[in-house]
Amino acid sequence: MTLKERCYPFAHMIRTGKEEGIYPYFRPVTRTWGPEVDVGDRHLIMVGSNDYLGLTHDPRVREAAIRSLSSYGTGPGGSRFLCGNMALHEVLEDRLAAFVGKKRAIVHTTGFSVNLGAIGCLLNSDDVILCDREDHYSIFEGCRSSRAKIVPFPHNDVEAASRKLAHAVQKHPDGVVILITEGVFSMSGDVAPLADFARLKKKYPNLWMYLDDAHGLGVMGPGGKGTAAHCGVTSQIDFIMGTFSKALASIGGFIASDDDDIIEYMKHNSKTLIFSAALPASNVATVLACLDVLEEEPERIQRLRDITRQVREGYRRIGLAVRESETPIIPIRIGPEEKAYVFAQELFENGVFALPAVFPAVPKGQAVIRTAYMSTHEQRHIDYVLETVDRLARKHRIRSVDLPESEAFLEPCDFAAAKSCGAQ
Repeated sequence: MTLKERCYPFAHMIRTGKEEGIYPYFRPVTRTWGPEVDVGDRHLIMVGSNDYLGLTHDPRVREAAIRSLSSYGTGPGGSRFLCGNMALHEVLEDRLAAFVGKKRAIVHTTGFSVNLGAIGCLLNSDDVILCDREDHYSIFEGCRSSRAKIVPFPHNDVEAASRKLAHAVQKHPDGVVILITEGVFSMSGDVAPLADFARLKKKYPNLWMYLDDAHGLGVMGPGGKGTAAHCGVTSQIDFIMGTFSKALASIGGFIASDDDDIIEYMKHNSKTLIFSAALPASNVATVLACLDVLEEEPERIQRLRDITRQVREGYRRIGLAVRESETPIIPIRIGPEEKAYVFAQELFENGVFALPAVFPAVPKGQAVIRTAYMSTHEQRHIDYVLETVDRLARKHRIRSVDLPESEAFLEPCDFAAAKSCGAQ
């Protein structure tokens, strides 16, 4: 089979979707105000963004990014290992470590590169990684890069994780055993039971815990300090990873720990850090400004929680099946993939920007419309979205009364599709 023959069936499927007017991805946004965007000549309310705190358009944040250009220019000129390390990077590392309750942090160019580089360099073929089946794809790529034995457990299932942990410790007494989970899961909005996972360390004190808090940072816990703080277990989490592309209005990521030796090792052995250009100063300055705003305006986080609560209650009044969660991620159950594409397209045509999550981002046949809300959404935005969703939910019969009680709603998938379950 030639390379072209290998790619043709997929490309044909995408072209067909575009011709039928239901292909929803890579929409070219021409202008954005945060909760509102333009796509071509359409003006839409955005309810699919991870800009949870609405800081991408905050004047103070934008001004900080602009000022940094005068001192540092538009790019770093190299990797941090060579000539691209800036004083600003180290200022941000100190701020982030203090923010999440750890001693030190390392800033990377993307969140994906944090997981790929950190997990890949810390572990080897003698070690065991316990991971939630719904962990992000970057985690699974880091696990594969490490060559450690990957032992998945059902989503948020502490008992299953405990059983697999006992087996791993017995079978690999000399290896490192690490449990990796997300704090907030990107498709479902589920929160990891971190306190229960942390209790496993009482029986297995050599267990390491690694938290990917990409969607929890800035959203969960007091002052937005993350899911570990929310659950009161910061001191028991060995590694806290976070990204800047959600609540912190930029791009990039970091990993934080209390262990100086391990941080130093990662800083000099993470291939994605050493062999990638450094994060531009404008992105770094953006994150620093966002941290300032979080400290000055804790009410911004409370507003996000109030909006989330109002929308979730609104979905329930419409009759939609709603998962219990404290996060701004509220998926709308659809079911069949094609139906999700059609529903998303009709939302778009009615002025609402929200995208479908289909296999492999979620289990096959359990497609959802992933909606996510921002602290800058206004009441008029919420009212219009709820009115539109209500009308289309009745039209397409996706309310709970229209669906079989047995129909799955983001139920855990098999590890045979671990690659897919981790997609985002």
